[in-house]
Amino acid sequence: MSSQTECVQLLLESFPQRPFDQKLLHELVGNEVKKFQGKSSADNVKSQWEFLLKNEVFTLAATEGSALKCDSALYYNGLRDRLDLVLTFTEHDVCEATFPFTVLQDLLETQTITSCSQIFSWIESSASRLTKDMVPQKGKALILLRTLNDLLRRLSKMGSTTIFCGRILTFLSGVFPLGERSGVNLRGEYGPTWEGVKDVEKKDEHVETVGGPENSQKMEVDGGKKELADPKDKDGFYTTFWSLQLPFSRPPLFALPNTFGEFKDAVDKVLPVIKEATTKERAMMGNRGTSGTSSNLKRKREPELGDASNNSEYFFAKFLTSPDLLNLEIADTHFRRQVLFQLLILLHHLLSFTKVTKAVWSTPRNRSLQMDFTLESTDAQWVHDTIAKVSAELRSTAPNGPTFADTVNVILDREKNWVKWKNDLCAPFDREPWSAEADGRKLGMEEATREARSNRKKAPEPWKWNLGSESLTEIWEMGYRDLSDLQNPFQPGDVKDFVKKVKQEDARIEMRRKQLAKNAERLAQARAKAAASQESTARQETPAPASAPTEPPKVEPPVASFPALLSAPSISSSPLHPSLPPKPGSSPVKSFLETGASSPARPPITLAPPSSTIAAPTPIPPAVASVSETSSVIVPPLASSLTDDQIARYEENRQRWSWLALRTARDQYLQHFGKIGTGDVVLLANEIEIEKEREKNQKTQKAEEMAHILSLQRVLVTGGAGYIGSHVIYALQQTRRYKVISLDNYHNSFPASLTHVAQIARDTLPENPSEADKESTEIDVFQCDLTSPQQIKDIFERYGKGGIWGVVHIAAYKAVGESVEIPLTYYANNVAATVSLLQTMSDFDCTRIVYSSSATVYGTPPVIPIPETTRLKADSPYGKTKVMSEMVIDDLCHAEPNRWRAISLRYFNPAGAHPSGLIGEDPRGRPGNLLPLLAHMAIGRVDAATLKVFGNDYPTPDGTCVRDYLHVLDLASGHLLALDALEPASTIFDNCPDDARYKAYNLGKGKGMSVLQIVEAMRKATGFDFKYEVIGRRRGDVPDLTADPALAERELGFKAPQPLEVMCRDLWNWQSMNPQGYTQQ
Repeated sequence: MSSQTECVQLLLESFPQRPFDQKLLHELVGNEVKKFQGKSSADNVKSQWEFLLKNEVFTLAATEGSALKCDSALYYNGLRDRLDLVLTFTEHDVCEATFPFTVLQDLLETQTITSCSQIFSWIESSASRLTKDMVPQKGKALILLRTLNDLLRRLSKMGSTTIFCGRILTFLSGVFPLGERSGVNLRGEYGPTWEGVKDVEKKDEHVETVGGPENSQKMEVDGGKKELADPKDKDGFYTTFWSLQLPFSRPPLFALPNTFGEFKDAVDKVLPVIKEATTKERAMMGNRGTSGTSSNLKRKREPELGDASNNSEYFFAKFLTSPDLLNLEIADTHFRRQVLFQLLILLHHLLSFTKVTKAVWSTPRNRSLQMDFTLESTDAQWVHDTIAKVSAELRSTAPNGPTFADTVNVILDREKNWVKWKNDLCAPFDREPWSAEADGRKLGMEEATREARSNRKKAPEPWKWNLGSESLTEIWEMGYRDLSDLQNPFQPGDVKDFVKKVKQEDARIEMRRKQLAKNAERLAQARAKAAASQESTARQETPAPASAPTEPPKVEPPVASFPALLSAPSISSSPLHPSLPPKPGSSPVKSFLETGASSPARPPITLAPPSSTIAAPTPIPPAVASVSETSSVIVPPLASSLTDDQIARYEENRQRWSWLALRTARDQYLQHFGKIGTGDVVLLANEIEIEKEREKNQKTQKAEEMAHILSLQRVLVTGGAGYIGSHVIYALQQTRRYKVISLDNYHNSFPASLTHVAQIARDTLPENPSEADKESTEIDVFQCDLTSPQQIKDIFERYGKGGIWGVVHIAAYKAVGESVEIPLTYYANNVAATVSLLQTMSDFDCTRIVYSSSATVYGTPPVIPIPETTRLKADSPYGKTKVMSEMVIDDLCHAEPNRWRAISLRYFNPAGAHPSGLIGEDPRGRPGNLLPLLAHMAIGRVDAATLKVFGNDYPTPDGTCVRDYLHVLDLASGHLLALDALEPASTIFDNCPDDARYKAYNLGKGKGMSVLQIVEAMRKATGFDFKYEVIGRRRGDVPDLTADPALAERELGFKAPQPLEVMCRDLWNWQSMNPQGYTQQ
């Protein structure tokens, strides 16, 4: 033994300097090993070498604290030398194959994080030697995997170790397949088993007893003053709470008979306490606690990589708690979240052990993952309910509870895939290398892409577009060189531009001819003067000869000028159009010859030869000469007949400009060619300007009409086909200021009413109505159910955001008696639909609403007449739906005072119809209101011969109920006034007590009529003898509902002048003209 010790010491002293050749160390160790072969049994020698080598390693490791203070490099090099010796001896088969790994495992547990990093660097450098002949899941592979996973678990408790963890994970990924890198495969365990808290409590009490009074003062929190602990501890809450950690750390315990029951009782006791702590915390933080971050969360400094090496003693506490500390721990949001997160993980794990789920994944091959436990159906339901409670509790924690809960759910969902993969025994999911088939055989990527890669090495063919793309090359070849060229491309010009050119050429021709005329006049005068001088000289020198016959002068044929040639009708003809001349550059003579056959009597025209000289004056006939022989007067030629090459060029330019003008105008203004005779482009330009001015005026007129149409404010009327809705639409159309949109599901109405309303609007149009007036008579009609939010949204999307100016919300169920029988239907249709409508209006920036309320909101009023300040206390479900809807609108206006404007109109009893008899009240089924019921009885649509009066013992003049009736057209006018009040310039909201712009008004006459008075008025209007019978009171009816309309009259200007007799007359007019209502049409 001593000799082997000396060998180890000698090897360390003669250890080669780094870097060194591994063969040298291998030879040194081999020589020492040979010395002891055969001296003792192989097992004894092997155990002695292992003991000595391990002793050397840990003797040095024990000096880490002091060694690092002096020279850390010397210490780490010593560790590497000893580890190299351990590995080399193992390679000589004098140590167990697992010996280096057990040394590393124990060494890493004793070293600081900094030293562990140095040791791991040695592991990385020696990876090929360590993993040689390593078999997965056996021997040294299992020890190495366990060692590195323990190190990772330790690093997870430290800060600033991300790089170190990444090195370990990278090493694992290169050495082990994915299926082996799992903590479940290490020892078949789930982690450290929870040891409980009872022993710790006893240990704390023992410490207090031994420490005496001096130490007892220091340990008050941990063990003293049990009587001050939370009252729940008397029931064992402290032990119950921490007992949950045992199943958290050891799920196989559920295979024991009573474990699940104890776990279930513990969870049911702990969850209420956690919920109570969360509620207290939210109450202390206020409403802002759920949206903002907690103010007491301070930033903590993360420990540096080498901080742990500053102490010579190390302690990793498994828990730090006591009955007195438990309340403080539960009050911590992060502590509660950690407990709830653990609970969710375990609950999801338990759900995989139901009968159905277990049958899916359980196989004989994965028995190591199974436990003798099956979750019964009742227990599974409890687990599902508990998961819901825990998730809800996580969402209620602050700060950012919903975000934290969503993150937890995402993690758990991903873990399900991981668990499934583990249950399938980590099936490999590596993909085969890419390959392709060619000629019936499979080719690898290198062979399959060889031709394509070789083609890439060839020089590419010249690109056919010089400037990169076809478009750029094309516009460059067209002469564009700058962006301004593209912004202002070449334009062929308008006819008036060519007319300017023609007039310029005419001016040049005129100036040139004037100049030629002046030159001809001066030349003629000079010649005349010279001729006179020569004649006088000849008379003096030569005697007068005998009289001889005088030869008449030769008269040359007239020479046709170029303008005359251009004006020749045979030349000006063109195959394109009679008034379109031939294109400049074509031969005039050829054209003349080609067309000359059509005019054989026309004399030929001789072109003047090009010359710069002026033609000689025409000789004077002999008769004239003899008369004026002594005066010798020479007449100059006319200026219009003069021509030369320059004038010919001007004439040709003029013809070219004329041809271009006619060619340009042919495509757009061919209709004017018949008005311009022989191609007068000036006249053509005048005709075009006249047409443009006319089109401009028409466009201006249409634009004004379109602007007027667009100025119509779109107003959406819900229930537009009903009795009140149709009359409100009539009133809106009469203003010619609104474009009406009608929504109705025709539950208690008929589409024909809208047709009649539109007909009334068209019949009342003024003479020569504008397009806007005509547009106001058209109604956009939609069949829509307000209880369907999507249908409402679809309609608003047709007009876009801000496209609808305001809404008049009339649609509702309105039968008091029916509402008592089916209240839920009334709440859904009247209240929920109103909320849905308001939400859609808000989404599309439509924030003005006139709400159709009812006098039933007052219930049995304390005072008569009823002012708007009366408390709202409806007696029927119908009235309550109106109260609720008013409250919703009021709350909305208070929540967004700068956006919303709303008015509620509390109707009393509308009656009557439009005087034309085209629209009126026609409910489906038996009428629920008194006046239409009487009309149906008079016309014979109701079989009952006797009217039933509900009660005659009310505190009214004749004992029957009193109601405030107003004409339906007066009611409709109130809606117009309410819409006007929603305009931005309105001042009716100035006297509101706060910023909310919402008001409610009564619409009534302010004069009540009893049931018997109504019957008498209808008797006079119809001539029908009504019979009535008094029966008991009806539930929901109130004795008197008479309005106080003073507020509406004062602020809105509302008036209801029509008396009861007019209401009855118009109602009977409608009913007599339409005995079966709208159905007969």
